[in-house]
Amino acid sequence: MIEKLSNIQSEWLLKQLKLIEKNGIEGSSKLRLESSQRDFYRIFFSNETSVILMVVPPGIEESVSSFYEKAKIFEKKQVNVPTIFSKNEELGLLLVEDFGDKLYQFNLSDENADLYYDLAINELVKIQSLELDKNIFSHFDDKLLLHNWNLFEEFFLNEFLENKVDNHATKTLRKVYEQISLNLFNQPKVICHYDFECRNLVYKENKTGVLDFQDALIGPIGLDLASLFKDLYFFWPEEKIFTWYENYQRKIDFHLNLKVPMIKLIEYIDYCSIQRQFRILGKLSKVYLDLNRTNRINDFPILLNYMIDTSGKYEELKPISKILSPLTEILIKRIAKIN
Repeated sequence: MIEKLSNIQSEWLLKQLKLIEKNGIEGSSKLRLESSQRDFYRIFFSNETSVILMVVPPGIEESVSSFYEKAKIFEKKQVNVPTIFSKNEELGLLLVEDFGDKLYQFNLSDENADLYYDLAINELVKIQSLELDKNIFSHFDDKLLLHNWNLFEEFFLNEFLENKVDNHATKTLRKVYEQISLNLFNQPKVICHYDFECRNLVYKENKTGVLDFQDALIGPIGLDLASLFKDLYFFWPEEKIFTWYENYQRKIDFHLNLKVPMIKLIEYIDYCSIQRQFRILGKLSKVYLDLNRTNRINDFPILLNYMIDTSGKYEELKPISKILSPLTEILIKRIAKIN
């Protein structure tokens, strides 16, 4: 059925499908590749239903148990996450409900954006209202921020761009990155999905379905807002984005009893979004270099230009814009060479 599975994995899968009364297998198809090292398969049945199988290769940090544990916590708060039918940590397998193909990534439009973002905000506020349980959720801390920086420096600056940035410029970037980190530490703390973007949100029965939440942690309030509103693959008028910010403000005031002035909210989102691009550029560079996955490298100029433009709005962040601007042409040539 799925060639990549071992005999033991296949036996487990067939047994679990019988337990949830999923018979008459018609076939399977492999789903999209992103930055994750996991594989996803949709399994089809003769009654026109389907389920999703997540396969976690051995030797990587992504955990089946973490996904399962956080799914149960999210469900209790009525966050719209897929039902988990079965899991096996040792085999690296997780069988979950299929939320369908109506991903925000491919279905957002001028006509439905207000509805889609309103529904996404509803789910985000539920996540942010969760208890900050340190036994379940790790902290967005110095160690993680340093890891994000190291990915950026080692895999994007040094390897992908082939050391085109000198040591002085790198040290300056690192210093400004530390200023960004201080801003993030001073923001209100909530539970964060940690990748609340259009690739992980799906429209289903007039609700937003939330996917890929196994990395959820305790972090700054702007973190998921940056993922949602600074997606970089959709470009909305500023006045429209501002109405979404106001919508979010009203909902956290009502549901979280949290008042955040608009000027601070915008600052929180901007700072988190710049830190996010440092992380993504580093992570995707590593994925390309380790696994030769080229499907995301064409996004790099968008990510870099966003960092250049947004950092230019804040005096203490302007060195980012100054250092990264000359890299745009170098980056485009590097990508063209790969393609």
